[in-house]
Formats: sequence, structure tokens, C-alpha cells
Amino acid sequence: MGVTDVVMCPAFYSTLMGRAAEWFKTLEPGSIPCFAELAKKFVHKFATSRVVRKHFTYLEKAKQLEGESLTDFLIKWKAAIGEVEPLDDRTAINVLHSNLRAGALYQEFILHPPTTYDEAIRRATNYANAGEANMAKWQQEAGTSRKPQGRQNDQLGRGRGRAQDFTSLNKPAVDVLRHAQSCNMIQLPEPLRDGRDKTKQCDYHCCKGHDTEEYITLRQIIEDLLRSSKLTEFTERKDEGKKIVVEEPLQTIG
Repeated sequence: MGVTDVVMCPAFYSTLMGRAAEWFKTLEPGSIPCFAELAKKFVHKFATSRVVRKHFTYLEKAKQLEGESLTDFLIKWKAAIGEVEPLDDRTAINVLHSNLRAGALYQEFILHPPTTYDEAIRRATNYANAGEANMAKWQQEAGTSRKPQGRQNDQLGRGRGRAQDFTSLNKPAVDVLRHAQSCNMIQLPEPLRDGRDKTKQCDYHCCKGHDTEEYITLRQIIEDLLRSSKLTEFTERKDEGKKIVVEEPLQTIG
């Protein structure tokens, strides 16, 4: 603007606040001959306060883990990308995409690539919100909502010995569960307290006391996903339409 140093130095002070403003006030009158000297003193004083941005390869640590929900991944991702040097949209989108686990959103980015990073984050957030809402609905319909804290008498399957028909799977239910988690189709409930039988492990409840395969309600959740045309790669295609009867254990948790 063509102003003199006499104007620039006081004007610079008007842009300061906090520790920087307090430091300016400690300068001895007449000790600053020009703005260049003021700038040099300022940089020397506050150089250590400068935020050092990390290289974008740091984002490799922000990959979506197996079983990690899309919501938790996005929280981790946004914190990590805030620590790296500025990225152009194309690079940010590519790294975000590669950090996702295989699933609906990963496939969506391939079929319909986002044009801007803001669009990519918005779509990912929408997927996360929709996934949580869908899971809450599945749990409500399957009757898997947890009861108030107290004595844990939740029966495995809540069916009181009633037989149910489920589509035959080509892999154990625990493998289907892990895949559904990685695709944000199933959200685990809060872990249960361990039961008496320490030789059994339930990956759905993250506790000992009963087997994952014994939990009939989990099979019902998987069945609901199958009816929604999801997880079809785990069905017995060669015996399509064939059903198996799973007798619900009478064992109780707790």
C-alpha cells in the first residue's frame, strides 16, 4: 500500500493478541528502527510456536481397521489430516479412498468418483450416518436392544427353545460377522460380562461364556441382511433355497 515503516509497526501490533501482544508491549521504545527488524524479532521469538505439518504419508496410520465403524474411522481420519501439510483435492480423495476397507462406500467411490474433497467427506459422513441408523433399525426389529443394567439374563436367541430356519452359509457365522463389521453392516453391542464357561468365546458380545455360532439373534441379523440382498457371497449358491434348522440353546448368559 506504499505506507512507511512508521505506519506499519503500529499497524502490525493491531493484528496481535494474547502472548504476541504482551511481547510487543515489552519492546523498548526506540529499539525498532524499521519494520524488517520488528519482523525479525517477532519470528525469532515465536518460531518454536509454529505448527509443523507432517508429510501426507502420515495418513497411512489412519487406515480403517477391521471391525472399525465408518463413524470412528472418519473421526480418526479428520484428526490425522488436520496434522499434515495441505493436500490438493485429488491427492486427499485418493488417500481417503485407499484408507477405506472394502465395502459399499469403497465401491461407491469407484463407480461415482467424488470431484472435490469436501464432496468425498460429505458422502462418507452420509454413509456413516445412514449405516448407524440402519443398524439401530435392524436391532430394533430383531429385538437386540440391550435391557437396563442389572442381572444379565439375556437368553441366547430369546426364542425359548423355538426352532428357526436360516439360510445355509458357506462360512461360519463368525466369519460373516467380521466381514459385515468391516463393511459397516453390523455394529457390535456393548461387551457383556464373561460367563461361566471360559472355553467359549463370542465375537459378537466380545466376551467368554458362549460361542458366536450359538447366538441365534446374530443369525437372525445375518438373515435380515441376506433378505436385503447383502452378504449373498456367503450363501450356499449350489443349494440355493435350502434351509437349515438351528435349534436355539436353552443356555443363558450370566
